[in-house]
Amino acid sequence: MQPLALVFLSLYLVTVTSVPIKLPKESYEVLSAVLESNMKNESLPWYVAQNFSSPGETKTTSPKDYPYPSYAGNSEPSIPFPSPISTFPPALQGSPYSSYYYRQPPSLAAGHFQPVLPARTSTSPPLQPAEPPRPVQPNPSKPNKAPVPGIPNKKDGPPPASPRLLFPLSSPPVPLPAEECLTADGEVGECLSAHDCGQTNGQMSGLCHQGMDHSAYPRVCCTYTAECGYSTSKTVSYFRSPAWPQLVTNHSDCSLEIDINPGVCQVRLDFLDFHLDGMTEGSCSPSNQMVINSTIKHAYFPTNTLCGNLSPTTAELVDYLRTDLPHLYLHLEDLPADRKVPKLPNPPTPSISLNVKVTNHPSKWNIRVTQIQCDGAPLQAPGGCSQYYNSFSGTMTSLNYNDNQYMTNMDMASCVRLDQRACAIAYTIDSMSVGASKGNKLGYGLTCGDYISFSGEKTGMCGTALAREVVLPVRGVQGVTMHSDSVFSKSEAGFKMKYRYIRDCQGLQYFRYPQPK
Repeated sequence: MQPLALVFLSLYLVTVTSVPIKLPKESYEVLSAVLESNMKNESLPWYVAQNFSSPGETKTTSPKDYPYPSYAGNSEPSIPFPSPISTFPPALQGSPYSSYYYRQPPSLAAGHFQPVLPARTSTSPPLQPAEPPRPVQPNPSKPNKAPVPGIPNKKDGPPPASPRLLFPLSSPPVPLPAEECLTADGEVGECLSAHDCGQTNGQMSGLCHQGMDHSAYPRVCCTYTAECGYSTSKTVSYFRSPAWPQLVTNHSDCSLEIDINPGVCQVRLDFLDFHLDGMTEGSCSPSNQMVINSTIKHAYFPTNTLCGNLSPTTAELVDYLRTDLPHLYLHLEDLPADRKVPKLPNPPTPSISLNVKVTNHPSKWNIRVTQIQCDGAPLQAPGGCSQYYNSFSGTMTSLNYNDNQYMTNMDMASCVRLDQRACAIAYTIDSMSVGASKGNKLGYGLTCGDYISFSGEKTGMCGTALAREVVLPVRGVQGVTMHSDSVFSKSEAGFKMKYRYIRDCQGLQYFRYPQPK
């Protein structure tokens, strides 16, 4: 029993200390006999008998008769195996951990056994099946590659339920004040929230101030278009023909009712695109004209009928924000100054109506209607002015100048905004044919039936003139007044002239009227 005790003691020391111990030959013989007798009783596993045999003898045992041990968790076997083996149990063949737990039998040199033990670790990896290799995915950041599901911006998603807006449509927490704005197309509107613009039947024409709005809440430039049968009370609205800018040949009654807001004293009509049938001997045809009416008793209209081509017929681009376009002022509550007018009880709602009738003639119109407050607004004209040019330089034309004619029995006062620093004003007559004069020359004073007169001057001018400059000193409100009688002449075409203020009058020569002999 001493050799057997020596063998087990050696195994214990090898297991604990990992120090190789050389045993005598007789100890191997005793150990082999013990292992063989015990394996018959299945008291030891097969791999112990395979690893320990006498020198010169190879003892093999079938794993079929002696199954290998299984370890749960990360626990290690109680006896480390000194060297690798070439034959593994079937369940662990190909496992990445087979070379760690199962090693080959030691090389048995003559007379001694010297095992080689593995380095011990605190924990050992569990017995798990190896994961299959993952397929190589294409890089979604490289162009011309197939899209990978789940990568943003690499596949088409579902279409949105509605287009995404750059601004909210809900109402602001507090009411926003109405503010004038200009669109990129030259239209005038109001700065409102998108919600308020839709509630008032407006059209969103871009952001307020073309994206340069100072408001903390997003606003849009809301414009208002009125068609036949509409009623509007907006400060600025556009009265357009059906399907504008397409032509309409027949329309029996196309009307717009303008409800006058409190504090409004004037209404300005800018003829941006106005083309109806022309006049006949200085008068509009009842079947092709626009008639202006009002419920205000003392309203003053320079003329209540309009027709012909009030806007240019050329296709050149026109700046609709200029104030020297063909236009007309309607004065409200223009009370006489020489007597007192009593106010009637239950007066009708103040309003102005525009009624257009077209018969067998291609026509279209686009009129900008502006209500002007009597508080010194930039567009507020002096009393009695049919037209008002609020720039210090511009171009003045008579109505229907594009048709080379003008109405009979008309008095049209075209006023120019006063420049307080100017000492003179220059009128350059490009073309003029007003009234008749002897020898197709300019006539003055009582010789004229139709004439023009400059503000501040005591006489009038008629006849024909081309490229003629008239420089006059500034005395009060400046402008030109045109008068026509009831006699029509084919040679009467109207006038077109430019004006400009002069602030340095030193050495300036003023226009001198001819003196009677």
